[in-house]
Amino acid sequence: MNEHRVTVDGRTLNIAEGPDNGPPVVLLHGQASRWQDFRRVLPALTTRHRVIAIDVPGHGASEHLNHEEYTCVTVGELLAGAIEKLTDDPVLLSGHSSGGVLAVQIAANHPEMVRGLLLEDPPLFSSVPPRGDKTTGAVLHRIAAEYLHEQPDGGFQRYYLERADYFEFFGKLAPLLTRWALRRVDRHPDEPLRIRFLPRAVDVWFEGMVDYDPAFGNSWHVGRWYEGFSTDSALAAIKVPTTLIHTRWWFDKHGSSYDENGILKAAMDVEDASRALALLADAELVPISGGHLVHFERPKDYLAALHRLGQRCGRRR
Repeated sequence: MNEHRVTVDGRTLNIAEGPDNGPPVVLLHGQASRWQDFRRVLPALTTRHRVIAIDVPGHGASEHLNHEEYTCVTVGELLAGAIEKLTDDPVLLSGHSSGGVLAVQIAANHPEMVRGLLLEDPPLFSSVPPRGDKTTGAVLHRIAAEYLHEQPDGGFQRYYLERADYFEFFGKLAPLLTRWALRRVDRHPDEPLRIRFLPRAVDVWFEGMVDYDPAFGNSWHVGRWYEGFSTDSALAAIKVPTTLIHTRWWFDKHGSSYDENGILKAAMDVEDASRALALLADAELVPISGGHLVHFERPKDYLAALHRLGQRCGRRR
């Protein structure tokens, strides 16, 4: 993968491209991440595709925007402009989490640009205010808003660690892990947190935190993200073959997508996934009893879903 920059409407986006080994596939990462997030699936993808991975504005090495520009419509149009500059061929478009919402925006408004759509556990419907306030994703958005208000020293990664209770799933070890992580960040303030004795998915989450623009998360918190964008209308406008990956770890373990306080412990609940499938013209559901970061935690499942999507697009043509 070779990195380079493209400029769209005066904004600079960071791009990573693989060799031209087949039809193009575009990868959009989730919030507070970066293109390297996909590294476990890149070796396989680059053997049969021209892979284009983009740092979403406000992430990685892409430019930060003015606060009011962080909307799904504005960011989606910048990404669509980058894709248009990079290839004349319709792409397989894969978006994870918030990148999935952006992929919906692009596919709905630029149908000529997309031949197939992979939505990897996006927060469809659940992240729209006021419902979005009672989800696990709301923690990042709330902390981003507080950080912008307080403007503290130490950077956003440290501020997030102090307030997020990120290690709650480790039970009684959580306070010890938080203190250890804060000491590590204080010793290496400009580096992503790395905890070698925990699952690698933890490190992946923090790798994008250092370059993350909290104004991106704040736009979700205050409701600006959805200005001019309707999830229902966008999904209904998409006619290309679409695969929706829905992770159900919490549901399969507890029989509900919600905890005892009514907090959604997933990107979508079962009803959200069914609602999306009903709106899409040509959709396949891939339920996975695992965590949110499918392409990293379950790369074989992710690659299989993308491969089947490519086959469906081929049959259509």
